[in-house]
Amino acid sequence: MNTWDLLQAVALLGAPLVALSWFIFSWLFADGAIDRQDDHGAITARLKLLKKSNKGEAKETKSPKHIVYDKWMWFGSGFYGLAGLWTFLVVEVVQFFNFVFNFPGLNALFGDGLISFLIDFGLNQLGNIIQAFVWFTYWPADSILLWVMIAYLGYWAGVEMARRQVQLPLDKLSQALQPMLRSLRRDAGQD
Repeated sequence: MNTWDLLQAVALLGAPLVALSWFIFSWLFADGAIDRQDDHGAITARLKLLKKSNKGEAKETKSPKHIVYDKWMWFGSGFYGLAGLWTFLVVEVVQFFNFVFNFPGLNALFGDGLISFLIDFGLNQLGNIIQAFVWFTYWPADSILLWVMIAYLGYWAGVEMARRQVQLPLDKLSQALQPMLRSLRRDAGQD
């Protein structure tokens, strides 16, 4: 294990899982789906029940405003599901930007025909989903165990922050940045 690997694990996997688990569990606690007084074992058991009830719901009754929650449940919920969801999002965003900035041209995309393009696209999506399910192999780790531990700690840190109703300091950050942004606009307007 080296320091660079630890810093990468915290920045690329640990911190995002803190934020995502805080977001999802804040919503679950506020909604009453999970009691704030529950311990980790009770939260895990409650998630299993939520996953079973989510599988039983018809697609027509699911609300589109909870797309993150639905995708998290689809990936298995809990720690593993959240790590898989985050990995899937990263893989998709990276591939999107690679596609945009390295656009191969329409001839390369559709040179073999529309059916071939659709098959290639579908296989690529299947590969991304498989990569997300084996998320621990995606990240550039010298020590996979370290990355899994950092991710797990990040997940439970976010759950605990949500349980204790800790607010992420986004408002303070926004207030601190506003004077600086006004100053930059003023300076840009003087040029």
